[in-house]
Amino acid sequence: MTEIEGDAVTSVGERHGRQPASGQWPAVSGPQRTVSAAARPAPPAPAKPTRARRRPALVALGLALVAVSVLASVFLTESLGQTRKVLAVNAPVARGEVITEGDLVIVDLPLGPTTLLPISEGQEPDVVGQVATTDLLKGQLLTEGAFDTKVGASSGMSVVGVALAPHQMPTTELRPGDLVRIVETPVTGGEPPIETPLAICATVVGTKPVGLVEQTVVDVEVAEADAPPLAARAATGRVALLLDAAGSDACTTVGTR
Repeated sequence: MTEIEGDAVTSVGERHGRQPASGQWPAVSGPQRTVSAAARPAPPAPAKPTRARRRPALVALGLALVAVSVLASVFLTESLGQTRKVLAVNAPVARGEVITEGDLVIVDLPLGPTTLLPISEGQEPDVVGQVATTDLLKGQLLTEGAFDTKVGASSGMSVVGVALAPHQMPTTELRPGDLVRIVETPVTGGEPPIETPLAICATVVGTKPVGLVEQTVVDVEVAEADAPPLAARAATGRVALLLDAAGSDACTTVGTR
């Protein structure tokens, strides 16, 4: 049984007590076992909500990323919409045929990186009248190297390929249009000729290195009459190439053809 005295709550056993050994607890005075309600611990107060701290650096970084994204989108949109006018083939043109105005058409090519070298619209007057260096198909872009002033040899001329080792030609880079002389040389280890050796005048058309044998094939344009003897001498390998200056009169001297 319990008794309620004011704000104190006590047990009858606690009021009168009994000793443990004899079955009775010792008597305990009421005030010693009385717990005041005012002495009880107060419940914890609810935690106050914390406010997130703003970091100016992160906010600035976020705004910068948004600005960059917007600018990139605008740039991409404008780039995709920009084009340039270039020349394309409007009708098939066979290799060696003259390109006419009707063979060309102006098309819009989107701007952007490309490995092609298309001819711009403003170069059309320079293209008309040129000769196709390869077969041109309708619809393809006209690029550099697809046309030239001529294809092959000129009228009354022939092109001969001469294979030369490094010691048979100058180290100066040969370019199309260079004036050269192909000179006949003696056999390896032989005596130098007493008379001026035969030299055939020629014009360089192009060069092509042959890596496996460390030679360079030089295509030269010569007169039709000089083509057979030059080809025969080039086949023996007993020739050398001389590079003359532009406007040189070396081919008018004795011993040259």
